[in-house]
Parts: sequence; structure tokens; C-alpha cells
Amino acid sequence: MPFGGLESALAGMAVGAAATLLATGWLRRGPPKGTAQTLDAQRQLLEALGNSRDGVALYDSANRLITCNDRYLQMLSPIKDSIRPGARFEDLMAELAEAEKMEDGWLARKLSGGGLTDATAGDDKFRDGQWITVNAYATSDGGQLRILRDITQRKQAEIALEDTVSWLRGVMDTVVDGIVTIDETGTVLSFNPAAEHLFGWAAEQVVGRNVSMLMPDPHQGAHDGYIRAYFSSKSGKVGANGREVEGLRRDGTHFPMELAIAHMHQGDMLTFIGVIRDISERKRSEKALRDSTTRLSHQANRLQAIIDNMPQGVAVFASDDALIALNESAIRMLGLPKAEITPGTIDISLFMALLAANDTPPGHHSAQLTADLSESIRERPEMVFEHFTPSGLIMEVRSSSMPGGGLILSFTDITDRKHIEQTLREAKDEAERGNRTKNTFLANISHELRTPLNAIIGFSEMMKHEIFGPLEPASYRAYVDDIHESGMHLLELINDILDMSKAEAGMTDLMETAVHVPDLIRAAIRLLNRRAENAAISLTEDLPPNLPTLLADERRLRQIILNLGSNAVKFTDDGGAVTIGAKVTEAGFVIRVADTGIGMTPEDVQRVMEPFVQADTRLSRKYEGSGLGLPLAKALVIAHGGTLNLDSQPGRGTVVTVTFPPSRIIDQSGSGADI
Repeated sequence: MPFGGLESALAGMAVGAAATLLATGWLRRGPPKGTAQTLDAQRQLLEALGNSRDGVALYDSANRLITCNDRYLQMLSPIKDSIRPGARFEDLMAELAEAEKMEDGWLARKLSGGGLTDATAGDDKFRDGQWITVNAYATSDGGQLRILRDITQRKQAEIALEDTVSWLRGVMDTVVDGIVTIDETGTVLSFNPAAEHLFGWAAEQVVGRNVSMLMPDPHQGAHDGYIRAYFSSKSGKVGANGREVEGLRRDGTHFPMELAIAHMHQGDMLTFIGVIRDISERKRSEKALRDSTTRLSHQANRLQAIIDNMPQGVAVFASDDALIALNESAIRMLGLPKAEITPGTIDISLFMALLAANDTPPGHHSAQLTADLSESIRERPEMVFEHFTPSGLIMEVRSSSMPGGGLILSFTDITDRKHIEQTLREAKDEAERGNRTKNTFLANISHELRTPLNAIIGFSEMMKHEIFGPLEPASYRAYVDDIHESGMHLLELINDILDMSKAEAGMTDLMETAVHVPDLIRAAIRLLNRRAENAAISLTEDLPPNLPTLLADERRLRQIILNLGSNAVKFTDDGGAVTIGAKVTEAGFVIRVADTGIGMTPEDVQRVMEPFVQADTRLSRKYEGSGLGLPLAKALVIAHGGTLNLDSQPGRGTVVTVTFPPSRIIDQSGSGADI
């Protein structure tokens, strides 16, 4: 209520109280004896009634109106024309009930006890929004004095307060964070639905109990000490404010949570408000990120060790041209100052400028390097050129682009070869040696990664089958399964990377035979059926009778069908459908894989054909995988002279169509068949 309204209400109550005291005293004592005294008393009563801000009316023992003030008429304005001396109280109330459309029972309450008991029956609200409360007093002669007081402002304030409380309660009931309030003794005062979900307790099971029940040791015993410290120093803390603590669920499990605490004074009562957020998922993500960072750091160290032991010099530049790796061979071959040139301190332009400054080509037929070569490498990353060191060594510098825009420079000492080989054959032999070096590099990587993986997979499989006895405790079995599955997954990933590298280099060897495609499709469906059944996915074939055989590499074709089928099952939601079929058309032999999965946008369709790219690129993506399935399948299809096309729409699924040329169809009897 505004201060102006409060002052008016207080003034009205003061005047009303004075009028009440005067009128009740006059009536209870009875009118003064004598005409002069009677007139004087009536004058005093009417003056008091007229100055009152309350509505005041006097009824006789027959409940007929004797007199009332103007405020009484104003407050009962719907029936003011009927309010006159002699009017019966019952008739006035009946007319008022009709005019204001009061609910059933209102009139009976007003007339109960002759009108004296309705004052305790509640407040009355009129259609114009006015609220009135009634006070009735019996007089000595059997009549009654009725005082009406306008409480509209007070009721509006109460309603506004109730609405605010209801709104705040609605906020507490709908927020995703748990909200718990406690008093200065640590007793829980409120416990919202989000807190019920977090801790597993119902509100009625927690309210009234000490909040330490929600905390594990050692926090449980320390909480009351926090409250005592707060009251003793006014600077203590109740729990950790905005920090990470542990919570205790009803089932006894602990979980990490973020807790923020505020306090509120309500008169002499102190209330603490705790806002709780479950950060279990965030903690898992942070741990996964730390593990990933550690794993990548170890991998980087291993790769650095690998290139340091290579006979060739290697310099690796990131997409922003910064040097990120330089091996010992490169520093030694190029005669670079080791202490000054380290990863992160030099870019490709300065690196090429250093090479050009030290380049001393013999004779007039050798081209000298210039700093402008760095721009040429950016425009044409796949370059091979020679560098002549002051010591007389001749280096072959080869640049290669990396996925993501980086660049690799490899340095090979070709001094002896350049002095001896002067013919085209010698140049061709040098190119073949470079290819052999590349193959050696791939073989070394394969050996370095597969050797420990073979041990991991082999020993984990022995433990999985408990060859040397049962595993104790039993929980180790799940860990062994995870180790074995992770090892197999990593081995498949390495094989895919090597196959992809070979395919990109055009080194894929095809062992072509007559292949019966339906057998491969049915075998793939059997392999994928368990995963599909776990997700309630319908996995079916669509094959015509008498399908001709196809001239292809059976192992590569099986790999294509499995990659496409596995992708379809993986990206199809529970209850979806995947169909793998084949047919012969005028375009050639067609293998078709259709699903009702998540689908892709046209932009995603372009991106997923690149190695290591998935349609779902979020850090917390739902679908696992290396992003090599589609690019590898396409590379193998192209090696067979075929094409791979994607037709996809978000939310409606994807159709992958593989088409082999008609020349690969061995039996033409089914040509042109439309399945």
C-alpha cells in the first residue's frame, strides 16, 4: 500500500473509531433525558457520523434504519435510493444481494443473528472492485450499530502479495536448478521439484530435517560449524558459495554439484537460500577432455620421436603458416641455428627466406631459391625443388599439403645422386625412391601402432574368455570388454586410415573376380542385424531374382556395403528402417542403401565426403566414428570406375546410390531390370 493510502486509512480508522465510541456509548447509556439534552446528543452523534471516513448506520430493535452517514450511502451505492430511515435491514440486504449478484448463501450469512454475526463471516467484494469489511455492535435497546470500512487498498496489496508469492513458487517449481532454503539451525524450510530430482528425496521427507542429510562426510559434520561461525563472526560461510562440492543422494551415491548460497533477513528470522546445479555431465566432459589432451600429447610425443628418427628432414607448418614441428635431421642437413629455430618462433615465410639466404647453386644452370618461393608453395602446395647448402650438400625439398590447410616440407640429401645421375632414368629412380620412402613411412606407422594393439587385443581377449581362470572381482569383466572393444575399434580405424591413404595415393590394388552381390548384401545384413535389433531398426534386403554377377574385388565390395550399411544403421533413430538392395539399370549395376535416419543438409552432404568429417560436428556429438566410412567407400568405388551419390534431407533420411559401369556386369541377362 502506498504511504498516501496508508495515511488516509489511518485517518479514516481514527475518525471511525471516534464515531464508534461516541455512538455506542450514547446508545448503550440510552438517549439523555429531556428535550434539550436529546437534541444536543443527536446533534453530536450526527456530526461524528458525518466526519467519519467509515460508513456508519444505526438500526433499532426491529432492525429498521434510524440514521446513517453519507459515507454509508456511498459505500452501498447500488441500493442508496432504498436506504432511508425506516428501511428494514433484511430488505436492504436482499436488494444488495440481487444488485451485486452475490453467491448463494451470502444473504443468509448477512441475516444470521439479526445481522450481528455477519461481521465475522469475511470481507465483501463488490462488482466495481471495492472491498468492504463490516463491524456490528449491539445497542442497549436491542438495535445495532453497523460500521462499514473500505479495505480495497489492503486487499489489493494482499492479492498482489499472493500473486507474487505464487509467481515465485512457480519459478521455484519450474527451474532446472535445485533450490533449498534452511533456517539458522540448518533445518530445511523448502525443497523444490528440481532438488527432489537431484537428491531422490520427496519434499515432505526433507522439510523439517537438518540439511546435513544431503551432504556426505566430511561435509555432513562440518555444516553446523559453518552456521555457528556465521553467527559468531558474521563473516562465516554456510557451505561453499559458487563452488564445487559433493552432494549425497538418497541411494547413497555421491555427485558433484555447484552450490551458490545467499541469506535473507525476515525480521528476526534469518533464512539461507541454496541454489544447486548437478555438474556430473560437465565433470565427465572435463575428464574426457583431459584424457583426450593427455592422449594427444602422448601421440604428439610419439610422432615427434618417429620423425626425429627418420633419416629425412621434416618441417611441419600449421594452417596459419607457423612452424609446429622440426626434426633433428632437418636442422643438421640445412645447417640451421638450433637454439633460434623452434616450433612457434618462425613461420614459413621466414623459414624459406633462411633457405634462400643459404642457397648456393653451382654453375649457371641451377636456379637459386628466393624468398618468393613461400608464396608459390601456398598457391601450389605439392612442390619439389632443390636446395644447395654452403657445405656442398644438395637437398631435395618436397612440400605436401595436410588436411586442414597445413604443409609438410621434407628434406632429402640427394648430393650423391645428383653427382652421379644426370639422365632421365636417374631422375625416375629418385622419384621411385621417394615413393619407397613414403611406403616405408606408412609401414613404420602401421607397425608402431599395430604391434601394441595386437598385444592389447590378444591379452584382453584371453582375459575376456577367462582362459586362466575367472576374473575377480566381477566388475573387471566390463573393463576387459571395454579394453577389447576399444582395441578392435582402434585397429579398424588404423586399417581405414591406411586404406584411405592408399586410395588417395591411387595405390589400391584390386583382385577382381565374378562376385555374387546378393550374397555380400545378405552377409552384411547378418553382421549388422544385432546392432539394428538393439535399436529396434528394421533391416531388410531389396533384391530381384536372377541378378547378374559383378566383376569386382570381393573384399573391397564387401567393405563398401558394410561401410554404407553401418552408417545407415548408426544414423537411424530407434524404430527406423534401413533397406539394402541392388538392381541393374541402363546406367549399370546399382547398389542402393536407404534409411529413415537423421538426414543431412546439402552442405553436410558435401562435407561428409571429406576424410575425418561427420555431419554432427559438436564436441558432445551423439554418433561415434572416425568420419572415414563414406570417403573410403567412395574411393573404393572410384577405383572400380564407378560413382557414389548421396540424396538426403534433414529428418527424412538418406539414400546412397553406388553405380558400377555396365562393362563390369558379367551376365547381361538381367540388364535393364527395374527392381
